[in-house]
Amino acid sequence: MAHAQFSEENLIQKPAIKILKEQLGWRTTHAYDDEWKSGISIFGRESEQQVVLLNDLQHALVKLNPDVPQEAIQNTIKHLKDRRSYNANAIAENRYRYEQDLLIGHKTQAKNPKTGQLKDYTVKIIDFNKVANNIYHAVDELWVKSTLTSERRRPDLICFVNGLPLVFFEFKGVDIDVNRAFKGNLTDYKDKIPQLFDFNAITILSNGEEAKYGTFTSPLEFYGQWKRNDEDDPEPAANTNQLKRLLFGILDKTRLLDLVENFITFEGEGDKAIKIIAKNHQYLGVNRVIERLISQDPAHIKERNEGRLGVYWHTQGSGKSFSMLFFTEKVLRKISSNYRFVIITDRIELDDQISKLYSDCGKSSKVNDQAVSGDQLRKKLTHSNDKYIFTTVHKFNQLVTEPYSTADNIIVISDEAHRSQYGDLARNMRAALPHAKYLGFTGTPLMDSPEDQKTKEWFGDYVSIYDFKRAILDGATVPLIYENHGAQLSIANPDELNQRIQKVIDDAKKKGKSEADIERLVRKASDDYNILTSPKRLNIVAQDVVDHYKERWLLGTDKSPCNKGMMVCLDRNTCLKMYELITEKWQLAIELQEKELVEEEIIHCHDPDILDEKRKHLAWMKETKFAVVVSSEQSEIEEVAKFNDHNGKPLDILKHRKVMQERKLDEEFKDSNNPLRFVIVCAMWLTGFDVKSLSTLYIDKPMQNHTLMQAIARANRVAPGKKQGTIIDYNGMLQSLRRALAVFSTGKNSAGKIQQVEADPLSDKRKLLIEFGVYLKNLIKYVESKKAPYQALKSAKDEDRLELLLQCKEALSVTKQVKATFITMFNDLDLRKENLLPCDELSMYQADLNTLKAIYRRLSKREEGSDITLELRQIQNYVNHHLEATDKKGKDAEYDLSAIDFHRLKVEFEKIKHKRTVLMELQERIEKALARLTAVNGDRAKFHEDYQKIITQINEDISDVTIQKVFEELIKVYEDLSEEETRYVREELDNDLELTLFDKLKKPNLSEKEEKAVKKIAQDLLNKIQTVLSQGVNWINQESNKAQLLEVLNSEIILTDALSWETFNFEDRKAKADDIFDYVLTHSDLIMNRQMYS
Repeated sequence: MAHAQFSEENLIQKPAIKILKEQLGWRTTHAYDDEWKSGISIFGRESEQQVVLLNDLQHALVKLNPDVPQEAIQNTIKHLKDRRSYNANAIAENRYRYEQDLLIGHKTQAKNPKTGQLKDYTVKIIDFNKVANNIYHAVDELWVKSTLTSERRRPDLICFVNGLPLVFFEFKGVDIDVNRAFKGNLTDYKDKIPQLFDFNAITILSNGEEAKYGTFTSPLEFYGQWKRNDEDDPEPAANTNQLKRLLFGILDKTRLLDLVENFITFEGEGDKAIKIIAKNHQYLGVNRVIERLISQDPAHIKERNEGRLGVYWHTQGSGKSFSMLFFTEKVLRKISSNYRFVIITDRIELDDQISKLYSDCGKSSKVNDQAVSGDQLRKKLTHSNDKYIFTTVHKFNQLVTEPYSTADNIIVISDEAHRSQYGDLARNMRAALPHAKYLGFTGTPLMDSPEDQKTKEWFGDYVSIYDFKRAILDGATVPLIYENHGAQLSIANPDELNQRIQKVIDDAKKKGKSEADIERLVRKASDDYNILTSPKRLNIVAQDVVDHYKERWLLGTDKSPCNKGMMVCLDRNTCLKMYELITEKWQLAIELQEKELVEEEIIHCHDPDILDEKRKHLAWMKETKFAVVVSSEQSEIEEVAKFNDHNGKPLDILKHRKVMQERKLDEEFKDSNNPLRFVIVCAMWLTGFDVKSLSTLYIDKPMQNHTLMQAIARANRVAPGKKQGTIIDYNGMLQSLRRALAVFSTGKNSAGKIQQVEADPLSDKRKLLIEFGVYLKNLIKYVESKKAPYQALKSAKDEDRLELLLQCKEALSVTKQVKATFITMFNDLDLRKENLLPCDELSMYQADLNTLKAIYRRLSKREEGSDITLELRQIQNYVNHHLEATDKKGKDAEYDLSAIDFHRLKVEFEKIKHKRTVLMELQERIEKALARLTAVNGDRAKFHEDYQKIITQINEDISDVTIQKVFEELIKVYEDLSEEETRYVREELDNDLELTLFDKLKKPNLSEKEEKAVKKIAQDLLNKIQTVLSQGVNWINQESNKAQLLEVLNSEIILTDALSWETFNFEDRKAKADDIFDYVLTHSDLIMNRQMYS
């Protein structure tokens, strides 16, 4: 036994009581042998079975209800002092006491002292508005007797408010795991003295060093720390006293009553309900939004008047849906019950999920509060007074001519507030609700991007940030472990492969395929789809999935296994192919295990228990079910059947579609004990689909940024027994993953302040609007110059509109160049419009915008073309024949994504044991950057030379002492490359191609005026070169196209007066034009794909 001075009582319990008394203002009493000294309880309890301090309750009720007669007070005391039924279900009793007694007050009848008539009274039990009106009493070592047996229990510490036991403490010694407090004492108390938890709001477990809080129904994994009282507080030091911090956080009187009143809810019904309390980050985040809503700061008032409440960025898996619920309920309870909320998502399954949460928590009716059509949404907003309306942004697909409601008491909450919340749908939404306030929720914001600036314009600044790294440190999500399992690929005889593919294309031409069909065929033949979906490669990936997943069966606990798996494939057809491969290999693995088990049983025939685990594993494998989950498309059965699986059989979507329609796969997969343990998806279930028991995510699809973060977050949910989530990568996405993590894990600077990119002060909206109007007029002039009946179409009646639209299409299709010019100009106009939003002044142009958009849609309508499936299959077969795919020899080192220092890669490198592995990954990153940069501009060879010098060192047998130095040199090269990759921004150009032309045109020692002229020529020249290149396929072999290019270079470089003849003589100009001509011939594909470098 520990020495007395180091006991649990002296090290933990007494210091906690001292803080409560001396610093937090609680009255404290030691009850162990003092309560019944005189034979009467000093607290007024009538027996040890009672858990209410009747003296405190009596005093509090009288004080809080001065106009209520004594009879009503006594009725309330009688109602509160004992359980309503001694065999009551614990959660049902607690819920009733919380929702009916604590929040509302006890409703009772008593005689009115003045009239003698019975009158209804509501007796207030806790004053949540005036904190000082309540009695706060901390009692340690209080004996409580079981109502079921004669046993007694003595909790370490209970905090009473107005005599009601709201907070329960269980302490353990510093040498004992805090989890023992949960598994031992708390569980025992709930069994033996359940009445102690009838009023319980918070349970706290601590051994001094660690301190956790939750509710009495929370699983251990959902107990959390209280780390900070302000969102900007830094991460506490590792050796910080957690209990002291928690006491100052939760037991502060104001914060305690706020938590109890506004941050507790119940999910589910009856004995299956669970009590939920907000985590630290949810409490702080929601209160920040509340402060923004009621702030009298002039800047905040201005933002609210413009409809902006801010963006609430809390990382995926950290409980945003409950934050939403806590926010909306607190607004209704504490600010005004007149508020209404429209909760917008961008997918039907997300709409179902959030509306179900509100329904399960008893806050709304899922059936009645969901708007399932645009008309129903309009009627709800116009004619109903529903507090909650749930719908998708796509329901705002109707042009709004009159607002649905002009009320200013509507708050619109947009979940995943990024791209889908802009454009026409969002504009219609704001036209329908012009005076609403808009709050954006997101787990993956589009940071440091034009979209991020747009988010701020629609919703306002970031009001609360809880990023990926902080969530892991707080235990709000589990750590994610990354492993690379990709196959080794190479192409045998690439020249022969190219010849075979060219022959397929040539044969297609001979068969009379259209030019559009040939373009499609060339495009599909040149992308990496054929490699990624090669049967050889898929076979290796499928085998690795089976080998890895079959060993994941023991994850989690017996009652709550966490062994669900999900595979993300490239597209629908690949999902179907992988299903056939994986299930076939899974069955082979079962047969192999059965064979091994038979042999083992012969060996261990006298000791069969040895094989229990193998038998259980085999049974688990046999039970395990697989499913494909993909969205439905028209004519999918026929289209899918054009392609074959690895056995040469046509793919069959029908059997999977029946399963998806006849079974509730989402519910089966969410149930940790259901044998549907592995799903194969390509897009569905990657956002907003929470499966706590999902521990392994297999990714074989290129993804980036917020899409990637949303996908990997499928595996980061907290669940009993779940230690981590695992990401298995078959696509080499580590670089994209790190880039995404760097964005989504560093939302704050060192001071903890929210970082914001200031808007360019030159981008004045009025100026942009004027420029938009001018550009719009120019586009209309262009349309009319081609003899299109534009004005007639704009003012046409319904019966004439189609014919006029077809006439416009005909006029603008006279040549490819005319059509391409219109499409380019319209896209530019549309981009200018998006950059102006939100902007009410755009409504004056709405008729023209609608007309131009109708023409654009008709012109850009994709022609069906003929079927090129046979040709595509030929090409894929050739690629598969030439592809050499081998399983990786050994897997790369695991990366704990939560261990990364997202601010500086060097710090991470110093922490990692496998330095050579990271060195190789950095080499690959540099080589890819070099490939990108030199592909656009061969003049960047000096970077390659610097890199090669370092590689020479790496190829030698370098020691651990010098490996750090080599890494530093590589980092320097990479930083130089990164700087070069973004140099076009510093040069005020639009992309890397413009920069390349600028580099080829410029000369040393140019004046500022001359340099600007060269940049302008480079920008104009790129547009004109791209126009020439868009004249058709196989451009390089057509002499007429080359002549057009020479004509452009002649007019734009050799003959132009925009360049000074003194600085650029004829020889200079001719040499530069020739250089650019050669460059275009060798880089035509890159130039046409401008988006790669924008």
